[in-house]
Amino acid sequence: MRIRSITATAGLAVAALLLTACGSDSPLEGKTGEEVAAAAADALEEAGAVHIAGTMTQDGEEMEIDLQLQGDDAAGTLTFGGTEVEIISVGGEQFLRAPVEFWAGFGMPEEALGMFDGTWVLMPAEAAAEFDTFSLAGFADELRDPDGEIEEETRSEELDGEPVRVVEQEDGSTLTVADDDPAYPLELTGEEGSEGTVTFSGYGEEEDISAPEDALDLDEMMGA
Repeated sequence: MRIRSITATAGLAVAALLLTACGSDSPLEGKTGEEVAAAAADALEEAGAVHIAGTMTQDGEEMEIDLQLQGDDAAGTLTFGGTEVEIISVGGEQFLRAPVEFWAGFGMPEEALGMFDGTWVLMPAEAAAEFDTFSLAGFADELRDPDGEIEEETRSEELDGEPVRVVEQEDGSTLTVADDDPAYPLELTGEEGSEGTVTFSGYGEEEDISAPEDALDLDEMMGA
């Protein structure tokens, strides 16, 4: 009887130690939602490069996004209402390439539309600022300071078999973060007017992003 008691006690002690060890494997254990979101934003910026893809709703319109972000630069496509727009942001300048219907929507004279069709265009600084959100810093800022209030409690789940932490906002939007170090953001989902899902992948994997040659300069064309 005594041997059994000692064995049982030892077993309980080992189990407790194992449970404690398992709990300590989570670098996000005990952190609030804001703290987890901040850790994800830091990891995103420190990675230096990431690929994001998915759909998001902006001003009531669904947009598809497929972008490579690295440092202050970006390259990829944004699709609005079925119209695909290519974007390159490099060296502080923004270049767009889009079909005629995109430029027509901005009131371009009909006689000038032909030169814009499928041509890279260097955007004026004021217009280019509208795309600042589509950058590593822009997404990191959104994680740290979203439109809605972040819930304090997070929940532990799995994504593709790996442990994650889910941060939720009051409107039901969620941020899924790798329960690891670094705490990479893996997925964003939106609710109530900003529906959609955007995924993050390819952390630290850089691509060649360079300014296109022979781009039209809108400022020069408009005599600015």
